[in-house]
Amino acid sequence: MPNGRALVLSAIAEGLRPPRRLTVPEWAERERYVSEESGSPHPGRWSNALVPYMVEPMACMTPSDPCEEVILKKAHQIAGTEGLMNLVGYVIAHDPSPVLWVLPTLDELTKFNRIKLQPTIEATPALKSRVREQKGKSGDNSTGAFKRFPGGYMQVTGANSSKGLQMLSARVLVGDEISEWPLDAGGRGDPLAQAEYRLTAWKDVGTKAALASTPDVAGACRITSKYEASDQRRYYVPCPHCGDFQPLEWRRMGWRSDTWPHGAYFDCMACGTEIEHRHKRDMVARGIWLPTFDGDGAPPLVVPPQDLDGYRQRPRGGRQPGFALWQAYSLFVTWDHIVADWLAAKDDPTKLKSFVQQVLGESYEETGEAPDEEKLYERRGAVPARMVPRGAVLMTGAIDVQGDRLEYAVYAYGIGLTATLVDYGVIPGDPATDTPWQGADELLERRYEDWQGGQWQMDALGVDAGYLSGQVYRWVQRHQAGGRVFALDGRAGWRLPPVGQPKRVPVNKKGKRFGRVQLYPVGTWDLKSELYASLRKTIEGPDEDGHVAAGAYHFPDTCDREFFTQITAEYLDERPGPHGLVKREWRKPRGKANEQLDLAVYCRALVHWLSDHWTPEVWASEAAKRGTPRAEAQGDLARFWRRPVAQDGQGGTSSGGDASSNAQKSRVPKPAKHRGQRRKKDPVWG
Repeated sequence: MPNGRALVLSAIAEGLRPPRRLTVPEWAERERYVSEESGSPHPGRWSNALVPYMVEPMACMTPSDPCEEVILKKAHQIAGTEGLMNLVGYVIAHDPSPVLWVLPTLDELTKFNRIKLQPTIEATPALKSRVREQKGKSGDNSTGAFKRFPGGYMQVTGANSSKGLQMLSARVLVGDEISEWPLDAGGRGDPLAQAEYRLTAWKDVGTKAALASTPDVAGACRITSKYEASDQRRYYVPCPHCGDFQPLEWRRMGWRSDTWPHGAYFDCMACGTEIEHRHKRDMVARGIWLPTFDGDGAPPLVVPPQDLDGYRQRPRGGRQPGFALWQAYSLFVTWDHIVADWLAAKDDPTKLKSFVQQVLGESYEETGEAPDEEKLYERRGAVPARMVPRGAVLMTGAIDVQGDRLEYAVYAYGIGLTATLVDYGVIPGDPATDTPWQGADELLERRYEDWQGGQWQMDALGVDAGYLSGQVYRWVQRHQAGGRVFALDGRAGWRLPPVGQPKRVPVNKKGKRFGRVQLYPVGTWDLKSELYASLRKTIEGPDEDGHVAAGAYHFPDTCDREFFTQITAEYLDERPGPHGLVKREWRKPRGKANEQLDLAVYCRALVHWLSDHWTPEVWASEAAKRGTPRAEAQGDLARFWRRPVAQDGQGGTSSGGDASSNAQKSRVPKPAKHRGQRRKKDPVWG
């Protein structure tokens, strides 16, 4: 037994020992509050129990943790940004030092401060009492982009601003959505490298970089590159039936047709039993992160509980911690919702790309090669010229201005943006004169007959204003009152909207101004990727049941080989970029014409502009207005485009098969019909 003197000395030593530093998740559990203004479904005191998979990433973000960098490759709705906010809150309240938070662009700064940063400060007493108020013009006060607190500050800037990445030092760097950052900022090089240099002065003390993002396109994705260089941690959860641990994988997800839209589940990789959504909360709470980078000691997909510690403690080889999360783990998203998103996205290249990135948390694989023009030529069908097919809902056209002519194309679109070329051709004449524009007048007023004798006009007609802009503006101005004619300006670059915010440009003639027109920017690069993905569906052709995938393009047999040479004229050029990334740009071989590609892109941009805000119910309603029976419009209208087409006696079209029976046939893997039967496990891009 220790004597009294020893007990007294022990008590004194314990009292003199400095208190243990909190970690970021411990601080959040004690002091963080989630604002109602943030849009969170769970405002109030922060609870790690709602996001147990974020505890370890946040612990690694703690400045005293020995790692220098934390990587979070994340899907949407998994509280990734909130974890970064907890890091900042911890620094402000518990370990004050300079912080640099970098957004993709300066344009997002105001929204970020209004929705995320300032509401978090206002709702959390430990932060509100320390951050100086945002009022007045005094240099000692905080602003939307610069927060002052005792012992440090927080600067918020955009990755597109080299000025914002200069002239300050920071101990903590938060890189938000780094896959959306530009490759170069202000001609000074990679913005991530610029931001990392801001940590140099604090290296001796210890710095922390927390880099998080939803993935982008494979090969050009910063977060994927960073994650692959990390220790690649995956979240293993226990099967409620056999107890073995495994990551949740998309390929193991199934759903039951007899109970759909409910009944999504996972197959256990160990015992094969169905894991239902009701098991998720307990499974995720008991989950554990395991480093999975290739090498000796990498864990298999199934790990018995007794083997977890061995895999968890494997040597990291100097790799920084990296975490990958997709929506299946989120307590805010049901598995049924994930399957519903997949079913809505599988036939639409735009939605499929978003599903892979936002739901699966993976980079999207873009194919750089142009579709085979000869195979497209072979897929021409008996589609009557200048006739609107059954199932069409919208029709858009585009005009391309050349030195001695106008070229045009008109496409009809149905559900899933399944497209048919209705009309195309050349209007001869020098576009600097009025002659070809008189032909454009006739094109604008042209009517097309549909499958039941109805008459259609284009819903929108766009004109490329990149050449002879003044002449284009004057023609558009004459017709702009009708609301169907648009001046378009193609823009290079990724992640641009199909049609952006217009700007007013002057209309001049002989040095005099005659009003203004709206010039609409078109993000052509992503649209070309979409178009090529749809053309590949065309090349695939019908399946064994005669069904062509929704989203494919259909061309009449009047299209010659030159048409398909032009629509496949460009390719995605890949060149080395910073940090091992790939710089991708669309290029056209010298001397090769690409008018039909430009026209198809502009037509697709306009149909996006007209319909991107439509719900499935609006699509069904608009289809019914176009003459499709309401009962059919409420189903899968794409089946009208999938059926084999044969010529009838009058030069029109007829379709074989019963509509109701064709509706049952789909290229998507079939859901399981009853408990215990599992659907075929195809990858999302299969």
